[in-house]
Amino acid sequence: MAIRISSLQYMYNYKTALNKAYNKQTRLFEQADGSKIHRGSDDPVAYSKFLRYNVSQAENNQYKKDVDNAISFMKTADTTISEMADLAKTFVEKTVQAAVETNTSSDFESIAREMFSCIEEIVSLSNSQQGDRYLFSGQKDITEPFVLSETSYDRCLSKTLDAAQTKFFKGQVSQGDSYIYQMIAMKDSSGSYYLDTESGYVYTQKFVEEGYKELVTLDYSSVADAWKDYNSNSAVKALLDAGTLGHVNQTSVTDTTNFAVSDYIDLKGVVQTEDDGSGKQVAKQLTVHTLSNGEVTATTKKIDFKTVNQQLVTYSGDTNLISMVKRNGANDVTSDSVNVMGQDLYTNDIFDDEKSGNVSSGSAYLNDMLTVYNKVLAGDVDWLTSDGVTLSNAAHNALTLSQTKVGSHIQLYENVSNMLTTQGDTITEDITNVSGVDVAELATRLMEMTSLYNMSLSIGGRILPVSLADYL
Repeated sequence: MAIRISSLQYMYNYKTALNKAYNKQTRLFEQADGSKIHRGSDDPVAYSKFLRYNVSQAENNQYKKDVDNAISFMKTADTTISEMADLAKTFVEKTVQAAVETNTSSDFESIAREMFSCIEEIVSLSNSQQGDRYLFSGQKDITEPFVLSETSYDRCLSKTLDAAQTKFFKGQVSQGDSYIYQMIAMKDSSGSYYLDTESGYVYTQKFVEEGYKELVTLDYSSVADAWKDYNSNSAVKALLDAGTLGHVNQTSVTDTTNFAVSDYIDLKGVVQTEDDGSGKQVAKQLTVHTLSNGEVTATTKKIDFKTVNQQLVTYSGDTNLISMVKRNGANDVTSDSVNVMGQDLYTNDIFDDEKSGNVSSGSAYLNDMLTVYNKVLAGDVDWLTSDGVTLSNAAHNALTLSQTKVGSHIQLYENVSNMLTTQGDTITEDITNVSGVDVAELATRLMEMTSLYNMSLSIGGRILPVSLADYL
């Protein structure tokens, strides 16, 4: 039986086929932007991969941006620290130049002026900025970190041990870099002394500087070993009695509490004051308990801290790291940190190290350099020879060590930057593979669909009713 198709049905089928051809042509035109995926329905599997790759690319771009910012920040810091280290090296040279007996008072004044200029320039460079961010103030990077006082203060004088003294009194091998071992300088009407804050013993200046060598010749490698033989060796007893003023503990020399620097001296080395009973504030004195047969007695005496009147540098930054994460995975705060703080540049001395009871000042070696400067101004050649050169070298070594750390961090971040660039290229290639268009194939298909669509219009114009064909 013949089936008659109405003209309306015929036209409907034609328009449906024509619209499909038009939609295919439109989809092909969309791919002219280089991507064959514009919606999930184009290719669900490929579209899912495309979205994942896009997220990876966004993350990679952000890490690359952070890493580049970090490299820029650290390179600025590296350049600045390099200039500071050069100035510190000049400071060392001037200290050595000053530690000569033949210098006249005018020579000392001239050298001191140059040294103070170095210190001022180092402080100025320590306040360097990148944009509006201070480089060396931790996370308080809108606060100027270092301020040199106009007022002078009585700062406690320390005794910096040389390698041989370090081995004998501390039982340690001198590290030969920015770390220093120190005692605190004391005095009374009878003479000068040094306080070992770790053991609690107060030794005479002569014993620390020369007398201990007599014990070394008796095959004692440390003062602790000598004290063990105090009661059994008369020669050792005589040397220790002559070289020891007493002990800071009232109960026993084995008392582990010993001496707390923070009870007498603040973090910048300034001797604290106390009421003398009449309402007047005076510098604190240290109570020393004398020894008998190596044991603490009830007899005590008061001794003063030696001081030097000098300006001080105050650090106003914090100890918080600035982290710029450089890759996926667990965060490593130390590895991801990009900033250098005052504690890194100028480390610690006996007044603010972890054993002192004070918090880190962030300006220890700057204040030690000011002490050296004042000793040059005073022409104290003996102190410069025994302590000054060591302190100056320690300050220079600390800056050099900071520069080395920054340099290694820059190299690490540059390696990561190269890795992220390679990773970015790989992700771009993956995106292209999953969504990219074969241009030659697209051009061929587009020409085919355009030709088919135009042919469909032409044929439709011939076979459809005139009124409809005219409308089309």
